[in-house]
Amino acid sequence: MPKLQPLARHRKGWEKVMKYTIDRISEIIVICEDENGDMVKVQASALPEGVREGDILTEADGTWTLELEETERRRQRIREKLRGLTE
Repeated sequence: MPKLQPLARHRKGWEKVMKYTIDRISEIIVICEDENGDMVKVQASALPEGVREGDILTEADGTWTLELEETERRRQRIREKLRGLTE
């Protein structure tokens, strides 16, 4: 069964929201990995200021949003896995 994509309510109606993880950042281009594992190039100027590698972003209707809570949950989960490997 295919994974369902979240929807966001916008002025124009319901729209699919895509999630991305920042893989790497250069001065003008940010490489993000989408939910399907595909790599996507994004102009750094299109993203919220202060984003960093590993941050989770959503994109809907051309607007990029930094998902702070989801980013922190994922970072915490990774820290716990790493701690488990070193104990």
